[in-house]
Amino acid sequence: MSDRNIADGRSDHNYLATKPSCSSTRRHSSALHSNECMTNVESVVLTQRWTVSNFDSLLKLSQPGSCLRSTVFKDDAVPEACWQLCLYPGGKREENANNVSLFLKMSATSPSKEVILKAEYRFYFLDDNEEPKFSNVNVGEFHAKPPKGGHSWGLRNIPTAKVQNSIRQDKSLVISCHIELIPDVSKVPCKRVPIMPSIKMPFSQVPTSYVERELDMFSTSEGVDMTIIAGPPDGDRQSFRVHAYKLRAHSDVFQMMLSHGQMRESQEKKIEILDFSPVAVRAMLEFIYAGVIKSEIDVYQAVDVMQIAEKYQILALKMTCEQHLLDRLSVNNVLECITHAERYNTDVLYDACIDFAVHNRQTIMALPAWRVFIQEEPMLANNLLEKMVNANDVSPPTKKSRV
Repeated sequence: MSDRNIADGRSDHNYLATKPSCSSTRRHSSALHSNECMTNVESVVLTQRWTVSNFDSLLKLSQPGSCLRSTVFKDDAVPEACWQLCLYPGGKREENANNVSLFLKMSATSPSKEVILKAEYRFYFLDDNEEPKFSNVNVGEFHAKPPKGGHSWGLRNIPTAKVQNSIRQDKSLVISCHIELIPDVSKVPCKRVPIMPSIKMPFSQVPTSYVERELDMFSTSEGVDMTIIAGPPDGDRQSFRVHAYKLRAHSDVFQMMLSHGQMRESQEKKIEILDFSPVAVRAMLEFIYAGVIKSEIDVYQAVDVMQIAEKYQILALKMTCEQHLLDRLSVNNVLECITHAERYNTDVLYDACIDFAVHNRQTIMALPAWRVFIQEEPMLANNLLEKMVNANDVSPPTKKSRV
């Protein structure tokens, strides 16, 4: 900004003795503190593909009780159990002769531990085109307890004719097994749902035709009577030709500036804005004309526009910038947004940032930006840290079983 002053009929655009604010004193919005939580339970899915060669001969010559076993497979999400397929080409017992028996066996990984799991298991015999020629779906409760430590579910009597129809041209049988189960739900935490994505500022819809006409009036400069020069003297600068009545209608600061004939801006029909970039000034002017920001702006540019809205007392523009930042809030920018929200008295943005930071505290506190935030904004950091410590959005620790 220039160092001109009102005493000699010029201004530096600071018409309020205190810091201008478009927002009320800090308050906590009840809408931001409604309680909503979510328990995200994910299924564990295991698959095993097993190829048995020369199966046509096995089907003809195997005795009942003769068993083939696949390799053992397991999933780290269920470390207490492992699985294995057991195939009887001649049937499991004498009464199963002329049939094929197939079982899924669950075993406890610890011989002294009892394991109970309920699972859906699917068997497929795949042909040369990888299409299932035979399929079966069942649900079983697998109960492995010491000292045996294993439990099987499966099919005792698969007709030999169905199995023969599944043998491939190379005489092999390909078995595919799919298992789906739910892990111990007592260990699944319940987390609070962050509410900031649902926050929407109270804006009225502006007809598209109106927006286009207003922006066209701004771009064509027809009937303009004022020039705004944006940017620092030693940097990139840009001139905008505008209508004075538009500025006066939407900003109390511009209204005061242009309604006094002794002000230099009023006399010269020119306003210099030295402390904001042309991008920020253009965004402000687009909003003054059409009620929208047509230009593409990033998070940092949105902060600049929020600052210029604060300076020139354009509340609706400030709210628009708040919404822009709310929609783009992330762990990488939330600390900066908290700082800006506090500095420019944007209550909705401030409360949303605090809630978001508390919910993602473990990630945020591990970032280098957290240490910088503590050093540069100690009061804000202490307030945020207190809320993080008092947060109750995690489940209590799981009780240990008595021995």
